[in-house]
Amino acid sequence: MIVSDLFSTFPSHSLFEKVDTKMPAKKSSAQGPAIKEKAFVEEGLNEQKKIVKIVDLFAGIGGFHYGIAAAAARLSHSVKTLLVSEIESSCQEIYSRNHKVEVHGDINLINLNDFSGTADIVTAGFPCQPFSNSGKKLGLSDPRGQFYFRIEEFIQHFSAKSFILENVPGIRKNGGGQHKSRLSLGDQVIGNTMQHLEENLLNLHDYSIRWIEINSSELGSPQVRKRVYIMGVHRDFLSGKEYEFNPKRYQLHTFNDIVDKQVPSSLTLSKTQEGNLRSFMKFAPSYKDGMRRIGQAYLCEGGNVGQGYHAHGMVPTLTKVWARFLPIYFPGPNESIPRVNIRDFSPDNFYGEGTIRRASVREAMRLQGFPDSFNPHSRDQIAYEHAGNAVNAKVIREISENLLRYIQS
Repeated sequence: MIVSDLFSTFPSHSLFEKVDTKMPAKKSSAQGPAIKEKAFVEEGLNEQKKIVKIVDLFAGIGGFHYGIAAAAARLSHSVKTLLVSEIESSCQEIYSRNHKVEVHGDINLINLNDFSGTADIVTAGFPCQPFSNSGKKLGLSDPRGQFYFRIEEFIQHFSAKSFILENVPGIRKNGGGQHKSRLSLGDQVIGNTMQHLEENLLNLHDYSIRWIEINSSELGSPQVRKRVYIMGVHRDFLSGKEYEFNPKRYQLHTFNDIVDKQVPSSLTLSKTQEGNLRSFMKFAPSYKDGMRRIGQAYLCEGGNVGQGYHAHGMVPTLTKVWARFLPIYFPGPNESIPRVNIRDFSPDNFYGEGTIRRASVREAMRLQGFPDSFNPHSRDQIAYEHAGNAVNAKVIREISENLLRYIQS
């Protein structure tokens, strides 16, 4: 069994290619219909009697906070932070502005004796560079990989009822070697780094711990973003059983579902950039995992602007750089429109008459599941970087709602 087999409420890869989610999804007795909702979370509730207390580490601009607040709101709860830590000053500013809380800096400089309380959920999107395909893949031998052990201290100090850790999918195979995972939801072969991490996680004897790789597009985000999520629940809330997580099935969305109706003219491409992309639009958009690429990045003369993507499809993983150079093609009024996740698409003679522009900051934030109430950085370049580094709030909402139902049952 592979991890995706455990997503019993998700479409299989075969369904992923055949289901047209503009129409009701196919039913089965096991799955039921896909849940229809927005591609990003709603704002959480304020000042409710029941409060979810969180410790937010490597907090970025608040993706974990928004996801947990949205989950808490489903239970008529609000969120209170016991401690927030983020080393990047621009992220501190944005987190503090949006959530009206003090944000502390370097996790290693925090004196835990200055803080108290019991946390319902501890979260940490710890540094991904030691495990990323774009890094040197030094894993836990990288000084940044050592942050995990500091996170353990916070989990224990705040007597956490549950926790969520997030990292890139490269952490699964990092470090070479092949080992059978002891903590994954589904049979997984892992590398030396993940095996070492699992050994340390198993030392948290008071917790039932599982990890899973989730693609945000499977939870209703138009972005194909795969991440590993490590989840733990204190055994006091499990009645002798082990923790389980079986995500719901959500309607698939395309970029067109999160379009910002008011975008500045600065998002248009240069003539050279647009010409490069259009020169390859004589071919039908390629298809992969719900994404439809128009143009070919590495064959462009006069500068590589990256691949362009059809608005009636998903987009690839946002990064610090890619977030502000994401060209989107919007079809003209007479063009035929592809249906999401149906591979076959033959453009008509009007293909290419539409417009191409970059994604806006608001669209980038919606791709990460942030509500429209979120107030991004005033400098677009920094705001795009924030979006590329953020955790997807829709995924966190699903995980944290599951955790809350355990610890409050």
